[in-house]
Amino acid sequence: MITNIIIMQFYNRKKELEHMGMLDASKPSFLVITGKRRVGKTELIRQYSRGRKALYLFVDSNKSIDVLMDEFSRLTQETLELPDYIKLDEPENFLKFITSYDNDLVLAIDEFQRFLKVYPSFITQLQKYWDMKPDSCKVFLIVSGSSIGMIKKIFIEAQAPLFKRADNIMTLKPFTISETFEMLENMGINDLEEKLNLYFLFGGTVYYYRLFEKYQCTGFKDALEKLILSDLAPLKDEVRDILIEEFGKEHSTYYEIISAISQGKCSKTEISEMTHVSASSLSAYFYDLIDLLDLVEHRIPVTDKPQKSKRGRYFLKDNFFRFYGRFIYPMLSQYMGGNYPSLTEKVLQEWQSHTGKIFEDIVREQISEKMLREYPIIGNWWNRRGDEIDILGINKEKGKALAVEIKNKELTEDDARDILRYTIGKTEQIHELSKMDIKAGIVARTIEGRDDLEKDGFLVWELKDIFL
Repeated sequence: MITNIIIMQFYNRKKELEHMGMLDASKPSFLVITGKRRVGKTELIRQYSRGRKALYLFVDSNKSIDVLMDEFSRLTQETLELPDYIKLDEPENFLKFITSYDNDLVLAIDEFQRFLKVYPSFITQLQKYWDMKPDSCKVFLIVSGSSIGMIKKIFIEAQAPLFKRADNIMTLKPFTISETFEMLENMGINDLEEKLNLYFLFGGTVYYYRLFEKYQCTGFKDALEKLILSDLAPLKDEVRDILIEEFGKEHSTYYEIISAISQGKCSKTEISEMTHVSASSLSAYFYDLIDLLDLVEHRIPVTDKPQKSKRGRYFLKDNFFRFYGRFIYPMLSQYMGGNYPSLTEKVLQEWQSHTGKIFEDIVREQISEKMLREYPIIGNWWNRRGDEIDILGINKEKGKALAVEIKNKELTEDDARDILRYTIGKTEQIHELSKMDIKAGIVARTIEGRDDLEKDGFLVWELKDIFL
């Protein structure tokens, strides 16, 4: 019998592991790890814990504190081989023991912020016993949480119960596109279009690529069918399950808002019209989606002042949520009914239009890094009439600006010149640029006549300049 053995490689995070090692070497130490869901917090903890005496505890918000403490006590007894007479099934007893433990131990408490719901006193009790810990304590305490806003309330805000108790707060970011491409190449995916499409689908969320590897997917279409569009797909209910876990009975409202944004509704008025939520009531939902889960971001035109702008728009930061909101939620009856061939066809037909904005965001991020030295103020711009500039860089000190348009397609030289002329025309509407030297640039998959365009003073980028 032949068995396929899949070795799941641990990617990147070298700096994070080194930092954890430094804190571990100077115990007692206290580290907070935060970051959005599926970004790899738990895997980082597991990777670091290998070969060390380690205790991993998970806070399940559906359990009472009594049930949790029974579980924590049992796991602690087993891991540390403690005698039966040591009782740790009360929060204070557990914390007092752990903060005075004088042998090397990595203690990780995952989804720590859920104590705010389950038993808030656990947090203040930890503060008390951590402050009282003896010098002989040899514990490296790691707490992690995916609710970024809740972690701030516990550790960062001035009145937070554990304010300044942690030695460091480490925020794990999704992988960059270059890191993701490197990971995919290690999995045997070398075609640029395949890598781009997978990034358009999953972004830099490591968990999804681990599933890609585990299910032996061969590319984008294969990933769609194996991971999402089948009865046994592991991501079939991914977004719905996350929203239910976070928001319970209200999850459907968040689902509506996410779907509206996915379909190009970016203002409060547009989102309200597509959901059952009034524009005046949306702020509370956006707080949760922006500050707690880091799924949505609020942008204003680069020329506006943050406190005064009334032209704000909302965008999804997570590519997989974008996909779900665009293709799954509006077709939920077909999806739940198993009409996967029809859904697959719809995704493939509309994929280029769906990924246009994602392509813009990726390119904006890549190009902006190169422009920052010359143009310290960078972002996108739009007005109430619907005119937009994808990237607008401004250098007030030197009196110059650069306007760049991004097109997710191949362009002829005539197409490119028309777009560049139109872009320069849009800059004439921006009062702040009226006395500045304006240059224009363009990004596309390929551009005919590139050399002639550059001779005429235009900046030109093609796909190969950005991703190869």
